[in-house]
Amino acid sequence: MRLRPTLLSLGFLVLLTAATRPMSPEQLVKRAHLIVRATALGYYRPPTLPRAGRGPLFPATNALPLGVISFRIDSVLKGKAPAAMRIDLEGRMAADDAEVNEEAVPYRTARKSPDDYVAGAEYLLILQQDRRGEYNTWWAAPSASNERIRGENDPWLQWIRERVAKESR
Repeated sequence: MRLRPTLLSLGFLVLLTAATRPMSPEQLVKRAHLIVRATALGYYRPPTLPRAGRGPLFPATNALPLGVISFRIDSVLKGKAPAAMRIDLEGRMAADDAEVNEEAVPYRTARKSPDDYVAGAEYLLILQQDRRGEYNTWWAAPSASNERIRGENDPWLQWIRERVAKESR
């Protein structure tokens, strides 16, 4: 009788681990609906803090709330971009020294602060469209689906371009 709860717990841990494991970069490209090179413009809707006296006395997390950030789509690598050539994603605006992914390309995991964006910086956004028609990068967490890039010759951008070309053959 004691074996059954242990097996159920073990099964739950295996499922939890599988759900939070990063996708391979190849899977990321294959499953994406839209891949764009985009520039962060700033908040479309800034984060709102809870009103005094509302919510828990001691919040469970010390993370800053997320707002909605607007991005100008500079180029489309895969899929069909919205007609407005703009996309809005949840996130926070950060200082200009926000980190970039220091791993070797192709990236296997996201940068340490995947919710942080810098106004005027370029990002490679690997997106999926949800049932409401909105795009997001959360579908691939903790994979490298919204990495900061440094211009046309960025190694991550080049790798993704080559992979998209290979997939379209």
